[in-house]
Amino acid sequence: MAEVQGKKKKKKSGAQKRVRKERRFVGEQTYASKLTVGVGMLGALGLGAGVYSRWVSDAPVSAAPYLIGAGALILGGSLVFGDLGSVPVRVGDTGVALERGSELERIVWCDLERVYAEGGRLILKGKENSFNITIAAQPKAVARILAEGTRRVPEVMDVKRDAVANLPSPEEGDSEVLTVDAVQVAGRTCAESGKTIAFERDARLCPQCCQVYLKDRVPKTCLTCKADLGDRAAEV
Repeated sequence: MAEVQGKKKKKKSGAQKRVRKERRFVGEQTYASKLTVGVGMLGALGLGAGVYSRWVSDAPVSAAPYLIGAGALILGGSLVFGDLGSVPVRVGDTGVALERGSELERIVWCDLERVYAEGGRLILKGKENSFNITIAAQPKAVARILAEGTRRVPEVMDVKRDAVANLPSPEEGDSEVLTVDAVQVAGRTCAESGKTIAFERDARLCPQCCQVYLKDRVPKTCLTCKADLGDRAAEV
């Protein structure tokens, strides 16, 4: 017990492990998503009718292959191009993440290069990947992204006011609050030294934009968001 307490006291003099939070937003149904449901149902009916006629019915219909092909095409198109399954969006200390099944695809704040609105979507362009979020399906998430992004990385925010004029104001109770279990830093590059970080214990993060530094190369000011660091740089 004495050893554990000693370690805790030692941490107080250096960087602290920070409890990171994020908010989870579930998509709202829009006119487009309802239309997608109808189109998808039509495609599913055509596909089902074709399969039944071709392989189940005692008197196969000659048009069955066409029904199968058209039904599959319509159903697939509704799933790929519609916003029926607008995926949950997470916004918080470690950036923006999309839930794709059991996987999380994330862009941390420091990796954002540009955030802008186009064609009814909020587009987040990162260094390695990009997100397209339908504004009508995720108005609360978009509002939170804009608020957090403006505070954390204002230089990448390029959203015209008229494109998001009808967004709600972010509220405390508009989403589910979650704790972020871990931040992936192994393999990333220290923004100060350019060296690759091999172990999480050697990394320190900017609490504002999540930029990563080696623990002995933390600058006084974050190179990405210009936040004061010093003892504020947090352990992973």
